[in-house]
Amino acid sequence: AVVSTQSTGTEGTVANQLFGLEYHELLAESKEGVVNFEDVMKMSSAYQKTTQKVYPEKLPRSFWINAFFFPQGLLTAILQTHSRAHRIPINSLSFETTVHQLPTPAEDEARVAAEHAGLTPSNWSFPGPEVPVSGILVHGLSLDGARWDGSNLVEALPGKQVTPLPEIHFLPTEEAKVNPNDYECPVYRTQERCGELNESGISANFITAVKLCSEQNPNHWVTRGLAIVCQTED
Repeated sequence: AVVSTQSTGTEGTVANQLFGLEYHELLAESKEGVVNFEDVMKMSSAYQKTTQKVYPEKLPRSFWINAFFFPQGLLTAILQTHSRAHRIPINSLSFETTVHQLPTPAEDEARVAAEHAGLTPSNWSFPGPEVPVSGILVHGLSLDGARWDGSNLVEALPGKQVTPLPEIHFLPTEEAKVNPNDYECPVYRTQERCGELNESGISANFITAVKLCSEQNPNHWVTRGLAIVCQTED
Protein backbone atom coordinates (compact mmCIF):
# COMPACT_ATOMS: atom_id res chain seq x y z
CA ALA A 1 0.00 0.00 0.00
CA VAL A 2 1.31 3.45 -0.89
CA VAL A 3 0.18 6.95 -0.06
CA SER A 4 0.70 9.80 -2.49
CA THR A 5 2.08 13.02 -1.02
CA GLN A 6 2.83 14.97 -4.17
CA SER A 7 0.27 17.74 -3.48
CA THR A 8 1.93 20.14 -1.01
CA GLY A 9 3.32 18.05 1.81
CA THR A 10 -0.22 17.56 3.11
CA GLU A 11 0.73 15.13 5.84
CA GLY A 12 3.14 17.69 7.33
CA THR A 13 0.39 20.30 7.43
CA VAL A 14 -2.05 17.89 9.07
CA ALA A 15 0.60 16.81 11.55
CA ASN A 16 1.27 20.42 12.51
CA GLN A 17 -2.45 21.02 12.99
CA LEU A 18 -2.80 17.97 15.21
CA PHE A 19 0.37 17.77 17.29
CA GLY A 20 2.90 20.24 15.87
CA LEU A 21 5.02 17.42 14.44
CA GLU A 22 7.32 17.66 11.45
CA TYR A 23 7.82 14.91 8.88
CA HIS A 24 9.95 16.79 6.37
CA GLU A 25 12.90 14.45 6.91
CA LEU A 26 10.72 11.42 6.25
CA LEU A 27 9.31 12.98 3.10
CA ALA A 28 12.76 14.00 1.91
CA GLU A 29 13.77 10.34 2.07
CA SER A 30 10.68 9.19 0.15
CA LYS A 31 10.95 8.61 -3.58
CA GLU A 32 8.80 10.62 -5.99
CA GLY A 33 6.60 11.92 -3.20
CA VAL A 34 5.27 8.45 -2.27
CA VAL A 35 5.19 7.16 1.30
CA ASN A 36 5.04 3.38 1.63
CA PHE A 37 3.32 1.34 4.34
CA GLU A 38 6.47 1.17 6.45
CA ASP A 39 6.70 4.99 6.47
CA VAL A 40 3.04 5.27 7.49
CA MET A 41 3.76 2.93 10.42
CA LYS A 42 6.64 5.21 11.44
CA MET A 43 4.29 8.20 11.41
CA SER A 44 1.70 6.29 13.41
CA SER A 45 4.33 5.33 15.98
CA ALA A 46 5.45 8.95 16.25
CA TYR A 47 1.85 10.05 16.86
CA GLN A 48 1.43 7.48 19.62
CA LYS A 49 4.64 8.53 21.36
CA THR A 50 3.71 12.21 21.12
CA THR A 51 0.20 11.54 22.40
CA GLN A 52 1.54 9.62 25.40
CA LYS A 53 4.04 12.39 26.12
CA VAL A 54 1.72 15.39 25.69
CA TYR A 55 -1.44 13.76 27.06
CA PRO A 56 -0.15 11.22 29.63
CA GLU A 57 -3.32 11.12 31.75
CA LYS A 58 -5.79 13.03 29.61
CA LEU A 59 -9.03 11.54 28.35
CA PRO A 60 -9.69 11.94 24.63
CA ARG A 61 -11.97 14.89 23.88
CA SER A 62 -13.77 12.64 21.39
CA PHE A 63 -13.94 8.85 21.22
CA TRP A 64 -13.53 6.91 17.99
CA ILE A 65 -16.10 4.30 18.98
CA ASN A 66 -15.27 2.10 15.98
CA ALA A 67 -11.99 1.15 17.65
CA PHE A 68 -13.64 -0.38 20.72
CA PHE A 69 -14.02 -4.15 20.94
CA PHE A 70 -17.07 -3.70 23.20
CA PRO A 71 -18.45 -0.16 22.69
CA GLN A 72 -21.48 -0.92 24.85
CA GLY A 73 -19.09 -1.13 27.79
CA LEU A 74 -17.89 2.43 27.14
CA LEU A 75 -21.45 3.79 27.16
CA THR A 76 -22.30 1.87 30.34
CA ALA A 77 -19.16 3.23 32.01
CA ILE A 78 -20.24 6.80 31.18
CA LEU A 79 -23.63 6.17 32.79
CA GLN A 80 -21.95 4.64 35.85
CA THR A 81 -19.59 7.59 36.22
CA HIS A 82 -22.49 10.06 36.03
CA SER A 83 -24.53 7.94 38.44
CA ARG A 84 -21.80 7.89 41.09
CA ALA A 85 -20.89 11.56 40.65
CA HIS A 86 -24.48 12.73 41.12
CA ARG A 87 -25.75 9.87 43.31
CA ILE A 88 -28.47 8.92 40.86
CA PRO A 89 -29.61 5.30 40.31
CA ILE A 90 -28.05 4.15 37.06
CA ASN A 91 -31.25 2.47 35.89
CA SER A 92 -32.97 5.87 35.90
CA LEU A 93 -30.44 7.31 33.44
CA SER A 94 -30.50 7.35 29.65
CA PHE A 95 -28.61 9.23 26.96
CA GLU A 96 -29.73 12.46 25.38
CA THR A 97 -27.86 12.78 22.09
CA THR A 98 -26.95 15.92 20.19
CA VAL A 99 -25.40 15.89 16.73
CA HIS A 100 -22.79 18.64 16.34
CA GLN A 101 -22.40 21.03 13.43
CA LEU A 102 -21.28 19.74 10.05
CA PRO A 103 -17.55 20.21 9.38
CA THR A 104 -16.52 23.25 7.36
CA PRO A 105 -15.09 22.74 3.84
CA ALA A 106 -11.61 23.41 5.24
CA GLU A 107 -12.09 20.74 7.93
CA ASP A 108 -13.36 18.29 5.31
CA GLU A 109 -10.31 18.95 3.14
CA ALA A 110 -7.99 18.46 6.12
CA ARG A 111 -9.65 15.13 6.98
CA VAL A 112 -9.43 13.84 3.41
CA ALA A 113 -5.79 14.92 3.20
CA ALA A 114 -5.04 13.16 6.47
CA GLU A 115 -6.70 9.97 5.28
CA HIS A 116 -4.61 10.11 2.10
CA ALA A 117 -1.56 10.48 4.31
CA GLY A 118 -2.44 7.25 6.11
CA LEU A 119 -3.86 8.72 9.32
CA THR A 120 -6.89 7.16 10.99
CA PRO A 121 -9.85 8.84 12.74
CA SER A 122 -8.22 8.03 16.07
CA ASN A 123 -5.79 10.89 15.40
CA TRP A 124 -8.68 13.33 15.91
CA SER A 125 -9.32 12.12 19.45
CA PHE A 126 -7.18 14.65 21.33
CA PRO A 127 -6.86 17.93 19.36
CA GLY A 128 -9.56 20.55 19.80
CA PRO A 129 -11.56 21.98 22.72
CA GLU A 130 -11.59 20.36 26.14
CA VAL A 131 -13.73 17.32 26.91
CA PRO A 132 -17.40 17.94 27.79
CA VAL A 133 -18.17 18.51 31.47
CA SER A 134 -20.63 15.62 31.35
CA GLY A 135 -20.98 12.78 28.89
CA ILE A 136 -18.71 12.08 25.92
CA LEU A 137 -18.25 13.02 22.27
CA VAL A 138 -18.22 10.21 19.72
CA HIS A 139 -16.94 10.42 16.15
CA GLY A 140 -16.50 8.07 13.21
CA LEU A 141 -20.16 7.02 12.74
CA SER A 142 -22.00 6.98 9.40
CA LEU A 143 -25.65 7.06 8.31
CA ASP A 144 -26.72 4.15 6.11
CA GLY A 145 -29.80 5.20 4.15
CA ALA A 146 -29.97 8.98 4.65
CA ARG A 147 -27.80 12.03 5.32
CA TRP A 148 -27.57 14.79 7.91
CA ASP A 149 -28.13 18.34 6.65
CA GLY A 150 -26.90 20.03 9.82
CA SER A 151 -30.14 19.92 11.79
CA ASN A 152 -32.34 17.13 10.39
CA LEU A 153 -32.37 13.81 8.61
CA VAL A 154 -32.90 14.16 4.86
CA GLU A 155 -32.94 11.77 1.92
CA ALA A 156 -29.61 10.39 0.74
CA LEU A 157 -28.22 11.79 -2.48
CA PRO A 158 -28.23 9.49 -5.54
CA GLY A 159 -25.32 7.07 -5.40
CA LYS A 160 -24.45 7.97 -1.80
CA GLN A 161 -26.09 5.39 0.42
CA VAL A 162 -23.64 5.94 3.29
CA THR A 163 -22.70 9.42 4.56
CA PRO A 164 -20.55 10.42 7.57
CA LEU A 165 -22.12 11.92 10.69
CA PRO A 166 -20.56 14.78 12.66
CA GLU A 167 -19.57 14.27 16.27
CA ILE A 168 -22.38 13.18 18.60
CA HIS A 169 -22.58 14.22 22.24
CA PHE A 170 -23.88 11.44 24.50
CA LEU A 171 -25.19 13.20 27.63
CA PRO A 172 -26.50 11.13 30.58
CA THR A 173 -29.82 12.49 31.83
CA GLU A 174 -32.76 11.49 34.00
CA GLU A 175 -35.31 13.29 31.87
CA ALA A 176 -34.56 12.83 28.19
CA LYS A 177 -36.49 15.17 25.91
CA VAL A 178 -39.29 13.48 24.00
CA ASN A 179 -40.04 14.65 20.47
CA PRO A 180 -42.57 12.57 18.48
CA ASN A 181 -40.71 13.38 15.25
CA ASP A 182 -37.37 12.08 16.53
CA TYR A 183 -36.27 8.88 14.85
CA GLU A 184 -34.74 6.37 17.26
CA CYS A 185 -31.94 5.24 14.99
CA PRO A 186 -30.25 1.90 15.76
CA VAL A 187 -26.45 1.84 15.82
CA TYR A 188 -24.75 -1.25 14.44
CA ARG A 189 -21.13 -2.32 14.25
CA THR A 190 -21.29 -3.19 10.54
CA GLN A 191 -23.59 -2.68 7.55
CA GLU A 192 -24.60 -6.33 7.72
CA ARG A 193 -26.58 -5.45 10.89
CA CYS A 194 -26.76 -9.10 11.91
CA GLY A 195 -25.04 -11.09 14.59
CA GLU A 196 -25.48 -13.75 17.23
CA LEU A 197 -28.22 -13.12 19.79
CA ASN A 198 -27.08 -12.64 23.38
CA GLU A 199 -28.92 -13.80 26.51
CA SER A 200 -31.29 -10.84 26.37
CA GLY A 201 -32.22 -11.60 22.76
CA ILE A 202 -30.34 -8.61 21.29
CA SER A 203 -28.00 -8.99 18.33
CA ALA A 204 -24.30 -8.74 19.16
CA ASN A 205 -24.05 -6.36 16.19
CA PHE A 206 -26.40 -3.85 17.86
CA ILE A 207 -24.77 -1.19 20.09
CA THR A 208 -27.42 1.36 21.08
CA ALA A 209 -30.03 3.72 19.61
CA VAL A 210 -29.59 7.43 18.90
CA LYS A 211 -32.49 9.88 18.61
CA LEU A 212 -32.13 12.01 15.49
CA CYS A 213 -34.22 15.06 14.59
CA SER A 214 -36.43 14.67 11.54
CA GLU A 215 -39.15 16.62 9.79
CA GLN A 216 -40.50 13.33 8.48
CA ASN A 217 -42.56 10.87 10.48
CA PRO A 218 -40.26 8.27 12.09
CA ASN A 219 -42.09 5.52 10.19
CA HIS A 220 -40.67 7.01 6.99
CA TRP A 221 -37.15 6.14 8.11
CA VAL A 222 -38.24 2.74 9.41
CA THR A 223 -39.44 2.00 5.87
CA ARG A 224 -36.09 3.24 4.51
CA GLY A 225 -34.27 0.89 6.87
CA LEU A 226 -32.16 3.78 8.15
CA ALA A 227 -29.41 2.94 10.63
CA ILE A 228 -26.10 4.23 11.93
CA VAL A 229 -23.07 2.03 11.32
CA CYS A 230 -19.55 2.04 12.73
CA GLN A 231 -17.83 0.20 9.92
CA THR A 232 -18.71 0.65 6.28
CA GLU A 233 -17.95 -1.63 3.36
CA ASP A 234 -15.83 1.03 1.63
